[in-house]
Amino acid sequence: MTAKAQIPQPDPDTTAKHFLIVASIGNLQEVSASRQAVQKAKNSDVRMFGQIMVKDHSDAEQKLLALARSRGYSLPQAATSGIQPDISLKNAGEDFDRLYVHAMVVNHRNTVLTFENYSTTGKDPELKAFALQMMPTLKAHLNAIKALDDKYKTLTAN
Repeated sequence: MTAKAQIPQPDPDTTAKHFLIVASIGNLQEVSASRQAVQKAKNSDVRMFGQIMVKDHSDAEQKLLALARSRGYSLPQAATSGIQPDISLKNAGEDFDRLYVHAMVVNHRNTVLTFENYSTTGKDPELKAFALQMMPTLKAHLNAIKALDDKYKTLTAN
């Protein structure tokens, strides 16, 4: 007689909740950093991008929280409020624009990957639909910030 070990499968609710937590924290971090950009950026393109990010990610956060409530997911307070400003941006001084742009490229690439992953492997159909619905906006943000990053790389190379 042999015993078979059974590998536990992830609970679909846990997968959905994890996506919601990661997406919520990402929204709040991008809003926080972008509020700093609106206040501190010297370059008007960076300030304008910051304004777009504050609006779009604040709106996305409200939709995400409403969807979480409607689906019965309770998110921890740490994932829905109290995000502290990025200390490196807070203390960036004259280098703020370049540091903000670079950080947003990295953060937004991760956000796109998170949403792509859930839209293809997620278990909750309404959350998958939300992730798919957000993809065009997220990819537009990523393309816009990559263009700004390329501009800064060109300026610093000369």
